[in-house]
Amino acid sequence: MTSSLALSNTAGVFPPDVQEGHRSFQYRVGLDPDNGTWGSRLHYQQSLNDNFMARGIIQGSESSAGNTKVDFAQAELFWDLSESHDRLRHGLRFDARVRGRSMPSSFSANYSLLYGFSGTWQGRLAFLNTRSFGDEASNDVKLQVRSQLSYRASPRLNFNIEYYSQLGSVDNVSPWNSQQHQIGPSVSWRTNTDGVLYGGILSTLNNRSPDSTLRFWLTKSL
Repeated sequence: MTSSLALSNTAGVFPPDVQEGHRSFQYRVGLDPDNGTWGSRLHYQQSLNDNFMARGIIQGSESSAGNTKVDFAQAELFWDLSESHDRLRHGLRFDARVRGRSMPSSFSANYSLLYGFSGTWQGRLAFLNTRSFGDEASNDVKLQVRSQLSYRASPRLNFNIEYYSQLGSVDNVSPWNSQQHQIGPSVSWRTNTDGVLYGGILSTLNNRSPDSTLRFWLTKSL
């Protein structure tokens, strides 16, 4: 499975909560300004009820040589395990990813937490466990950890610090110099037209991922 940090990171720290009646499109772009590589993805997500939400994703990228390709298509199912009034929310997400050009496909079982420290501060933590399948697939279950600390400055404006890591296999965590770690700030702004604009930058912590990654998202509720 190609590392989401090895290219331009378009990943997110997904929340566990599901909102009944939610439908939206989202477009994401991640750019490595040092070599011009970029990745982009398109999401469509729709809640099935107040506990489950489905999402479809297609992602493409362009290399530093200017070669473009479709990286993968992915289906996701969110399962909210908590109640709407809970201060600590938690849930599961199951992912099935299909890749082209004889690349391994994968399945992920993921767990996320959300805690409201106050009316303005919120934290998220996500654990992703991924197993690849195919002729060139590893037998290991790969572990990722993501986190976000968010401050709500106003009903429309949030400031965040985000962290992304890939730690190796679950039963044999890689040494630090073989792991991938990125951290950085982001900001999200809710528009008057049911949209959300997001921008951020991630920096490497151990030189195993790009020095910096610029990230831009646009979400439109339907």
